[in-house]
Amino acid sequence: MHLIYSFILSASDGDEDHNEGNSGVGEDIEVEDESDEEEQQFDKTLAASHSYMGPGLVAVSGRSVLEAGWRGRVPVAAHTGAVFPGETVPMLVPDPHDAELLAQAISHDKLFGLLCPDESGTMVSGYGVLCEVFEAGLGEGGGAGRGAGRGEGRGEEPLTFKARATHRFRLLDTPRRAVPMHAYSRMRFAEVVVLGEVQAGAPLRRVRLASLDPLRAHHDPLERRLRALDAALTPWPRFVYDAFDFRRMRDLICDYFKSIMLDRVPEEPVSLSFWVASNLALSARDRLALFTVDDALLRLHMELRFIARKSILCCSSCMAEIARREDIFAMSSDGVHSNYTNLGGYMHDIVTVSRASNTHLSGRPSREYSWFPGYAWTIAVCGSCMAHLGWRFDSTKRSLRPQQFFALCRNYVQPRERGGTHYIDQSDQPDQPDQL
Repeated sequence: MHLIYSFILSASDGDEDHNEGNSGVGEDIEVEDESDEEEQQFDKTLAASHSYMGPGLVAVSGRSVLEAGWRGRVPVAAHTGAVFPGETVPMLVPDPHDAELLAQAISHDKLFGLLCPDESGTMVSGYGVLCEVFEAGLGEGGGAGRGAGRGEGRGEEPLTFKARATHRFRLLDTPRRAVPMHAYSRMRFAEVVVLGEVQAGAPLRRVRLASLDPLRAHHDPLERRLRALDAALTPWPRFVYDAFDFRRMRDLICDYFKSIMLDRVPEEPVSLSFWVASNLALSARDRLALFTVDDALLRLHMELRFIARKSILCCSSCMAEIARREDIFAMSSDGVHSNYTNLGGYMHDIVTVSRASNTHLSGRPSREYSWFPGYAWTIAVCGSCMAHLGWRFDSTKRSLRPQQFFALCRNYVQPRERGGTHYIDQSDQPDQPDQL
């Protein structure tokens, strides 16, 4: 199925508006007059539930329990970036061949894989993430109701479903030579092995007195003194063990994200390390580095180093400044980052920011298939090189807050340290559809 709608720069009349990214609500948006209504904050659970996909999705029963070392044959396809376990993956699959393979997977073990690109974004890295379908369009028009392997007259209908990333995997049959990502542009079966997650225990657990555990209250000065006493029984000072203290790392991470006001920060080390990787604005190189690490504490240490960098978001094509770290905020209960699909089946990996500079708008606002109900979207491009960056969302109600924000594609913006020092590779980014 072709893209249902697209914005085309009009060459006939030459009067298309290119508005600055920090401008107000677009003139073409019909804003409902609600002068008597009180202000209301956007319900972030609507974005996390991907309500734009419609009410036709129903829960898929049954779950697959996998362990490290599990090997299997699953349908896989290339993705534009690294998807970490715990993320929600919404998909609309218009291609009949891909839809048939995924329909079979849904009727069997509900598993499929998304492959991560390498640092350049053009070759297969050999790593990926297994996703498990938990909701699918089983009714008329959803596509998943087709008989497995039969089609039964539904071959032209797109398959829609939601899945959750569960386990990292590695390809077992990766050729010695690099394989381009376009070789996996369509679904194909591959042999994979699930990677394990190392989770070390408390470093002083074996030497500490268990009878004093009730006194080791969190954030209590007495707890630090007790840790110093425990460390005195070992050859190393306390600060060495502090580097492996998960609670200390979690406190630093929570302090970094406190301005975003997220209330669902994971408590467990592995889940927290994946959650942080999903919600940090990182380059493709850094995301792949985090993805390949199999130790949760090491992954958290790497993330704390990334957090320490005072970075800004820049256009991937020309490195013009687009947004600052303090502009990042959450429009979804899942966090500042989410995956969303458009009507053409392309999945976008976005981060939301309250404001963006050096941007222009292309085309007219549209409410169709809006990822954020109550908002109209307009394509946003770089003001310097006109490369696609994402979209501006404008509220259609005067009472809805925020009135305006930007959703930037993480593949189209790159972090850069303040002061002008580049610490990322600036690889060419492939052209991708720019509509929702």
